[in-house]
Amino acid sequence: MNLAKILGTLLIAHTRSMQIPSPFVSPLLVLAAFVPLAVAQEDAKKSNPPSDFKSLPAHRQIGFDSIDTAHCRSWLTYLAADELRGRATGTPGYKLAAEFVAERFKEAGLKPVGDDGTYFQKIPCVTVGPDPDVSYIAVLDSEGNEIMRVAVGKGVGGAITEKSDAVYELTMLAAKSADDVEGADVKGKAVLFLDESPPGRRGTVASRALMRAQPGSILAVNDVLCNVVESRVSLGSRSRNRVNAGRFRRPNSYSISSQVAEKLKVALQAAGTLRLKTNIVVIERPAFAANVVGLLEGSDPVLKNEIVGIGSHLDHIGARGERINNGADDDGSGTTGVIAVSRAFGKNPVKPRRSVLFMCFAGEERGMIGSGFYADNPIFPNQEMVVELQMDMIGRNEEFVNRRTGEVTEKASDNVNTLHLIGSQKLSEAVHNVCLAMNQDHVGFEFEYDEEDVFYRSDHVKFAQKDIPVAFFFTGFHPQYHQPDDTVDRINFPKLARVAKLVYAIAFDIGDAEERPKRDRLWSEVASRSRRR
Repeated sequence: MNLAKILGTLLIAHTRSMQIPSPFVSPLLVLAAFVPLAVAQEDAKKSNPPSDFKSLPAHRQIGFDSIDTAHCRSWLTYLAADELRGRATGTPGYKLAAEFVAERFKEAGLKPVGDDGTYFQKIPCVTVGPDPDVSYIAVLDSEGNEIMRVAVGKGVGGAITEKSDAVYELTMLAAKSADDVEGADVKGKAVLFLDESPPGRRGTVASRALMRAQPGSILAVNDVLCNVVESRVSLGSRSRNRVNAGRFRRPNSYSISSQVAEKLKVALQAAGTLRLKTNIVVIERPAFAANVVGLLEGSDPVLKNEIVGIGSHLDHIGARGERINNGADDDGSGTTGVIAVSRAFGKNPVKPRRSVLFMCFAGEERGMIGSGFYADNPIFPNQEMVVELQMDMIGRNEEFVNRRTGEVTEKASDNVNTLHLIGSQKLSEAVHNVCLAMNQDHVGFEFEYDEEDVFYRSDHVKFAQKDIPVAFFFTGFHPQYHQPDDTVDRINFPKLARVAKLVYAIAFDIGDAEERPKRDRLWSEVASRSRRR
């Protein structure tokens, strides 16, 4: 058989084995499903623990051994693909990702425990944006005559989220830094903003300073977004201006073409005084946002009512124009870990006594909306969840590089075997001790405890606030954090698989124990102790 036939056979067989529903059978996904044998075999060598580690009990070892880099690579290749456009909550890409995870949960034999017998716990969500058929901006002369009009989506675009039927004095501001903005007379005015910041700083420091100066509206030059009608996602009870509640409302910021900007500059120089009329009609459309949830039911008729929770966040920060933030590590890696652990439990002929709830949350990047929604609307009583194990960014070697100077202050090569264990001692020493024991006996990471300050930055905190013991697994930050180059080719798949194996071993041990882990303190005690510091 020639190479083409061999590849074709492998592709078809692997795709069938994944039971991918028709919406997912794209060329990209089929290619992602094929892992070159040499790469897979090399990954397997790297990810297998040394022979001096102890074996788990036989029925647990089956699942442990099923966690491999080939499957992890296949799943993450899809989740971090350009066609999902960064999985921002409320977008079509997020919905594709959620449906993909639900299919993997189904394959693992998990029970759908979401709304209406599905794997989705839906969260109220709408997209808010301008109606392009009637929305426009116009320039008026000193007598109120309209001298120019630009329709939304035809030279003016961007993230326009507030209704506006107003007239502002138009002014122009060029700024290289926040200092150039301070003292400028822009409050309540429409500002033609020329961002002259150094490369790499545009759209950040000076732009934020301008936002704080409370203009009526902002016109920024962006030839990519000027023809794009964007909508902002409004999740749960959060208003689209919640971030500024009690201070000032976020003004509409319009992306205009350089051609439109040049016409405005010429008109301003000629006339001296111009006004900007904004006629923005905002419409809301329902959008999909949901936590993906699946249950492995425990084997004990009584203890199965207690829950071991395993979580990740499925969303990332999305895309603007052609700038796609794929979020391979953040948190495609953690979600891949959750899928791997769910499959591992499904492979075991014997289930743990307690049930295991797998959760991939929406809206973490928007302020842990999905996990907060679950904690406030639990599918199973919070008091019955004995632990929540969170995987967020588990696929890299920590690396610190000064963005300005390029100086490497911590090398990735020094962190090949390190893993941050965070929050495991806050509510329960017993949970912490299980993490230590499973790691020492079966996986062998070098635990680091120097990232406790990130405890409040992932979904587990919403469970800790409900007095549920937690452990957060995190391989650390790197220069690609929240950047478009957080891509799948940078992932350390053997490390990702080892973290999943560790979480599997911990979850099975807690899930099968005679007693639930003892809780040593309540969240109120932890919070009050933190405030005293």
